[in-house]
Amino acid sequence: MSIVPINDAQRSNGSNFSSDLWDPSAMALNLDMWDPFTDFPFPPSLSNFFPHMGFGSTVNTRVDWRETTRAHAWKVVLPGFTNEDVFVQLQDERVLQVSVESGNFMSRFKVPDDGNLELLKANMHHGVLVVTVPKYEQERPSRGNVRVVEIEGTD
Repeated sequence: MSIVPINDAQRSNGSNFSSDLWDPSAMALNLDMWDPFTDFPFPPSLSNFFPHMGFGSTVNTRVDWRETTRAHAWKVVLPGFTNEDVFVQLQDERVLQVSVESGNFMSRFKVPDDGNLELLKANMHHGVLVVTVPKYEQERPSRGNVRVVEIEGTD
């Protein structure tokens, strides 16, 4: 479970908060990443398990997937990591792999068949990685096939 702080100013200014969660540029303006373990004193013996970032680095990892009418998007929260620490790989059979250099996190996702892998994009901002795979354009039926149907009957 994660708790995302929302202040009343964000609600009253008319911004679409749910869509802002997936926009890395808006996220910097709307969310301050809060780490409840920042001031929590861990014994030195426990912090030796995670020399790269300190204890608790993988505990706060979160992965979300969202499908819209135009794209598939994965949001991976990796607090304390930068884009130099994170690897995004597209493997055979449409498998997307996200991992970190230190080995503390690795996850794989199957990209749906309607995802256009040629347009795959990844963006990382303040420890939040957003991978977007646009969907293939679906051809819409032409208006030439539209026909008006008469309604029979009485009221």
